[in-house]
Amino acid sequence: MGETILVVGGEIYQSGVWARQALERLSQDGLPPTARNYAVYYTYVSGQNPTLSCAFDWAVSSGKMTQFLCDELYDKHIVPDSEEAFLRNANTALDGELKKVMGLLVQTTEGTDQFGKDLDNFSGTLSKTTSVETLREAVAKIAAETHVIAAQNDKLREDLADTTMELSEMRSDFDRVHRESEIDPLTEVGNRKYFNREILRVMAEAREHKTILSLLMVDIDHFKKFNDTHGHLVGDQVLRLVARTLVENLKGRDIIARYGGEEFVIMLPQTRLQDAERVANQLRLGLSSKQITRRGTNEVLGSATISIGVAEFVESEDSDMLLARADTALYRAKQTGRNKVVCAVTEDGTM
Repeated sequence: MGETILVVGGEIYQSGVWARQALERLSQDGLPPTARNYAVYYTYVSGQNPTLSCAFDWAVSSGKMTQFLCDELYDKHIVPDSEEAFLRNANTALDGELKKVMGLLVQTTEGTDQFGKDLDNFSGTLSKTTSVETLREAVAKIAAETHVIAAQNDKLREDLADTTMELSEMRSDFDRVHRESEIDPLTEVGNRKYFNREILRVMAEAREHKTILSLLMVDIDHFKKFNDTHGHLVGDQVLRLVARTLVENLKGRDIIARYGGEEFVIMLPQTRLQDAERVANQLRLGLSSKQITRRGTNEVLGSATISIGVAEFVESEDSDMLLARADTALYRAKQTGRNKVVCAVTEDGTM
């Protein structure tokens, strides 16, 4: 691949060099050259995003870059830029469509005003008509003007229909980008952004309607060791298996998101602590019964287990406090043997 030199605003960007460096670095780190991974590495080597570069250096300061760290860098530093670019382009397009509509309406208004003036003139002509010929000419003129204004209205309807279609397509694009921005691409459950919005919504509903709400903090046991032993592709397979198993065992109103790395969070509206504990154990047992096999060779690699912390929402606490209690319970579950469920306590020491 030859080197490409782009000159933009007087600055030289050696995009070909950066592309090669990004691919070489990906290969050295043992990561596949997916679009997401390439975007992170290209942005890093080009130095176009200083915040990402600092986060990248910090991530690898204690060891090798992993797929999970790369995913987090993409979600935090690349996706927001992509959304901003989309919104910027969409706003430009929307502004153009609105200007088009206003232009059409102005043209029609001007045509209608002229038509009104012609009608006034026609009325005056009728009151002064002294011959059939004069009347015939006046009628012919207003008939011609009527055809003109009718044609303008037909053209307006066509143009507005086209614009309506354009706006509908833009709305679909907005909806698609909005959905994609809140979905974790690997596991296809909600991402951290989605969770941060949803937890505030369900907590507000619980307060308003005086209903109960429980939260599960889920972590895959010994995942780093499993990932290092069998490779990132198998690790991704495990993450997808866990996410799918959790989703299959939840109800429609329940909310699940990938919280980060190998952690998931689940919100259970209208579910008290004891019932949430029962659900958590069902999730844990459902996953441990499944075998993980390496694709291509069907080699059995064992099974994955999860530890879960459970907390019931207390009306006086905020989302950080609820999460902290669930996370503390999860920590106790992992410290006392893993593959178990531990319920959080409140400030007064009750479960």
